[in-house]
Amino acid sequence: MKGKLFRTYEFFLVLLLTAIAVAIGLINPAFFSVGTLFDIIRIQTIFILLAFGLLPVVILGGVDISFVAIAALSTYSVHVILIKLGYQGGILLYYLLVIAISLSLGFLIGWLISKFKLGIFDLSLGMNTMLYGFVLFFVGSLGRFDMPAGLVGWNQKWLVTVDSVVGKSGLHISFLSIFVAGVALHVFLRYTTLGRAIFAIGSDKSVAIRTGFNLKRVYLTVFPIMGVMAGIAGLTQCALAAVFSPVLLMGKNMQVLAAVIMGGASIRGGKGSVFGTFLGVLLIGVISQALVYLRIPTAWMDAFVGVTFIAFAVYQTLETRTSK
Repeated sequence: MKGKLFRTYEFFLVLLLTAIAVAIGLINPAFFSVGTLFDIIRIQTIFILLAFGLLPVVILGGVDISFVAIAALSTYSVHVILIKLGYQGGILLYYLLVIAISLSLGFLIGWLISKFKLGIFDLSLGMNTMLYGFVLFFVGSLGRFDMPAGLVGWNQKWLVTVDSVVGKSGLHISFLSIFVAGVALHVFLRYTTLGRAIFAIGSDKSVAIRTGFNLKRVYLTVFPIMGVMAGIAGLTQCALAAVFSPVLLMGKNMQVLAAVIMGGASIRGGKGSVFGTFLGVLLIGVISQALVYLRIPTAWMDAFVGVTFIAFAVYQTLETRTSK
C-alpha cells in the first residue's frame, strides 16, 4: 500500500510543490510562513472550486470553457434582482438563487449535448460567448459595488488568522466550501455508479455504452455539477472582492483547465482525481506567489503557467507510452 502511494501522481505533485517552495524560501526566507500558505489558498479558493466543477467534464473526455460565463450570469443577475427588490440580508439567499440558476444552465448544456449529439467544446464556445453577451446586453455592463448590509464584512470572516509579512493573513471561511465540495466530489466519483460511468465513458465511450452505462444520464449529471460549482465560485469571488462584475472571470477558463490537467486529469479522458486537481491549482498559486517573492513582473504569470502546462502534458504523454 505504501509503495503504491509513493508511485502516485499526487505524491509526485506533493514533492514538486515542496521542492519549489524550498527553492523559493532559500532565495527569500519570507516565503516560509503559514501566512504565505493561507494567502495562496485564499487567492486560489475560486479556482479550486472552478477546477472541481470542470474535473468531471475532463474525465468524461471533454473540454468546456463556458463555466466562467455561467458564474458571471448567475451571480450578476441575482445581485441586480435582489438589489432592485431592496434586499439587505445575508449571503445564504444569494447562494440559493445562484445555485438554482447555475444548476439550470448546466442542465441545459447537458441536455443540448445529449439531445443533439453536439461536441462539448463546440457548444461551450458558443455558450460562453452567448452568456456573457446576454449579461452585458440585458442585465448590465458596469461593476456593482452596492453590497447589501448583510454582505458587508463577509470577506473578513476568518476561520483563523496569523501574522505575515504583509500584516495579518488568514484562512477565510470560504475554505469550508472547498473541503465540503472536495469530499462530496471524491465520494461521488469513486464510490457511485454514475461516478464510475464518467471514468468508463472517458476511457472508452463505445465500450462503456455497450456495457450499459447511460450516456444521457451522465451528461445530465456532469454539467449541472460544473454549473453549480461555477455559481458557488463566482458568488464567493464577488463576495470576497465586494464587487459584482458582468464580466466576472472572463478569460480565466484556460487557467482552470491548465490546473486540472496539471493535477493529473487526462485531456483524453478517463483519468483524474479531486486531490490531484487541488494540488494542480495550488501549483499555479505557488508559481504566482513565487513571482511576487522573487520580484519577477506578474505579467510573466501566463507564460510560466503555459510552460508548466506543456511540461505536464509531455510528462503525461510519456507516462502513458511507458505504461503500455
